[in-house]
Parts: sequence; structure tokens; C-alpha cells
Amino acid sequence: MKTFNHSTRTFFILLCLLVFTTCKKEKDPVIVTLTVNTSQLGEQLVDPPGCTLSATPSSVVIFDDGNPKNFTILVKDGTEIEWEGVTSDGGDVDIKKIIYKGGTNIFDKDSIPGIDDKGKEKVKVKVKRKTALNNDYVYKIKFKVKNKEGIQMIDPKIQVN
Repeated sequence: MKTFNHSTRTFFILLCLLVFTTCKKEKDPVIVTLTVNTSQLGEQLVDPPGCTLSATPSSVVIFDDGNPKNFTILVKDGTEIEWEGVTSDGGDVDIKKIIYKGGTNIFDKDSIPGIDDKGKEKVKVKVKRKTALNNDYVYKIKFKVKNKEGIQMIDPKIQVN
């Protein structure tokens, strides 16, 4: 009888571990960081020089030739993406909004506004659908460097599988 109880208990523990590992919390969000070199920025409102993009984890970046227009990440359906901005000298960049520009719209809205997060504007949104083959989500990041005039834009891409 003890063997049966021990086996039952072991089975129950293994079953609980299996359920826990398959029902674990969602993955951490993918963070896309816009870094602005203010000494190179200038007055150009669309695709200004001095802007670079990076992502955490870096494994989601599938194309980056240094031009933000070509920067492309690949994420899974259901992934939360967060956009944040910084300057190369430690200043703040507000992400004002993400705007759908073309391709497959992977979100439920065409325009996603930034939200205040401890004094900085960021955009956070969950991917709702996959992109079709050769039909990336092309979008604009509207951003503002604090203590500078004007809102500027760059337009990278996302693929979802």
C-alpha cells in the first residue's frame, strides 16, 4: 500500500510540474529601443540622421544594416512589444505613438499612443496576428527628444510568425 501511495504522490507531483511549466506566465516583452544621437539629429522630421534601433532580446533582430528604415524584428503572435527611447548622452526620448503604415496590420489599431511610464512616454502593445509572407508590418515611430523642438519619425518593420 505504501508503494501505491508513493507512486500516486510522485505521479501527482510530476503532473503538477507539467501543468506549471506549460501554463507558466507569458514571456518577457520584446523591448525596441530607439537611440538618438542628438549631435547628428538636425531638423529633418522624417528619417532623421543620428537614430539607431536595437531590441532585447537581440535574437529577435533579423535585419539591421544601421538604417532604421530597414531594421526588422521577428516575433511570435501574442508577443508584447515595448518601444522606448533614449539619447546617446543619457537624455530622454518620448515615444509619442506607433502608426501603421503598410503590410499586414498586426495590431487591432492603426495608431497606438504612448503612455506615461515614470515620466517617459513608451508604447506597449501585444501582437494580435501573424504577417503574411513578404508582407511585413511597416510602421512609423513618432518620437520627441526632450528639450528639442518638433516630433520626428522613422519607419522600421516587424515580421510575426
